[in-house]
Parts: sequence; C-alpha cells; structure tokens
Amino acid sequence: MDSSFNSDEFSVIYNQLQDQSVKHRIPMILKLFGVFNKYNLKLENRYLLCNFIDQHSDILKFKEDIYLVNNQKSLNELFLIALNKARRHNLLEALYREYTNGLQAISNKKRKL
Repeated sequence: MDSSFNSDEFSVIYNQLQDQSVKHRIPMILKLFGVFNKYNLKLENRYLLCNFIDQHSDILKFKEDIYLVNNQKSLNELFLIALNKARRHNLLEALYREYTNGLQAISNKKRKL
C-alpha cells in the first residue's frame, strides 16, 4: 500500500459519501474508483469489482466466471463493465455499497494497525 495512506482521510471521504443523494451515485462511484487507485489499492479495487459482478451475475447476464477471466481485462475495463451493467440493470446502489463497504473495511483495518 502507498505510504501516504491515511485511514482518517478514508473516514472523511466515507462520511462525505454518506450525505450524497441517489442521483449522484455514478460520480461517487467514479470518485471511489479513483480513491482506491490513488492509494495503490488496485488489487482491492479489482476484488470489489469481481465480487460485485459475481454476486449479481445472474441479473447482469455475465456468463463467464469473473474470477477466471478478470486478469485478462484491465482494471479500467473491468470497472466499465461493472458500471455499465449496474446502470443498465438498476444496480448502481449495490455497486456503490460495495465500494463504501470496502472503503470502510480498509479504513477500520488500517486504524487497528
């Protein structure tokens, strides 16, 4: 992880995100994607996206096993797949929750270290 990682900064971002209305989910998801990349949490980012796609694969009509094919796709491509499918199938809130829960878990873990 990046040495400039700060769990307090993550907590501030998390609290700000809780105040946003539903109509702003896509910009907030983009912001979270960027925050994870900024702090060199690309593996965690990939895991969250794979987990979201796997959990909703029946609704998203994703036929492949995401855990087998995810390394064949760039992180940006994986993000766009998840975001577009979430938008089309009214799952933006679920993708948003996946990111906010991940952000909170990472923040809590770093606070304990």
